Amino acid sequence: MNTMKQKLYVLLLLAALAALSLSVAAAEPPAQPAPVPAAAATNLPAEYPAAQAKLPPLPVPPASVQDAKATAAYIAAVDAYVKASQSYIDAATNDANRVIQERNAAIENANQVVAAYNAFFKLAEKK
Repeated sequence: MNTMKQKLYVLLLLAALAALSLSVAAAEPPAQPAPVPAAAATNLPAEYPAAQAKLPPLPVPPASVQDAKATAAYIAAVDAYVKASQSYIDAATNDANRVIQERNAAIENANQVVAAYNAFFKLAEKK
C-alpha cells in the first residue's frame, strides 16, 4: 500500500511538472533588446562622392581688381564654382531624400511584419 501512495505522489509530481513546463513554454518570449546599429553600416554600394572631388578648384582672387582680365576670369570662376556647388547640393539633397524614402518604407514594412506577428500570436490580447 505504501508503494501505491508513492507511485501516486510521483505521478502527481510528474503531472505538475508537465503542466508547469507547458505554462512556461506558452509564456511570451523574453523581450530582446533593440539592435544597436553599426556605426559604419551603410547600404551605399560605394563611398559617397566627396564635394571636393566633384567641384572645381576654389577660385583664387586676382592680386588686383585693376587687372580687368584677371578680375573677369575670377568672376567667371566664382560663377562656375557656385553653379557646380549648387548642382552638387541639389544632387545630394535628391540622394538624401531617396534614402529617407527607402528608410521610411523599410520602417513601415517592419511595423507591418511586427503587427502581423503580434496578431498571429494574439500578443495584443494578452496585455
